[in-house]
Amino acid sequence: MGWVQERMRVRSLESWDALLDNAVQRAYGLQVQHAQLLATSCTTGWLDWLHGELWLLPDSLVRMRGGFVDSFVHSLSPGVPEHTATTVIGYDPAAVLEGHRTNKVIPFDGIAHARLHRGLTTSGLAVTMTDGTRHKLLWLSSEPARRILTDRLLPVLGSRLVR
Repeated sequence: MGWVQERMRVRSLESWDALLDNAVQRAYGLQVQHAQLLATSCTTGWLDWLHGELWLLPDSLVRMRGGFVDSFVHSLSPGVPEHTATTVIGYDPAAVLEGHRTNKVIPFDGIAHARLHRGLTTSGLAVTMTDGTRHKLLWLSSEPARRILTDRLLPVLGSRLVR
């Protein structure tokens, strides 16, 4: 998940107060967690052409949409190295979901059924949540996401995971 920078010109004391109030509200939802980047080529289906990042958190999966340039670069690059270390990130689930309609936060405890598949060029995860919501995540098969997700989800989901 990338850095967020905002440049603002504060013209009055009232504007400064509003800016600080906004920062405090945003910081309230922020959680600091360990995360592992699984894929940089993640999409939410065959009609979603813009790549994003797929992150593994201790209790959920997070998909963050990238831009056109990111998609172009990631389609040409080898992707995430096989042995990526975890990193500490600031994470606000509500802000992720508000960022774009294709962003996803998929908590493990809400998964009713999941299916991992591997293709020649594309691998993916299809998830059905306990509330009936469905999610599809696709990424380049050259990225380590499928192997890492199998290792992480099998103990958590057991028979609810099909490989």
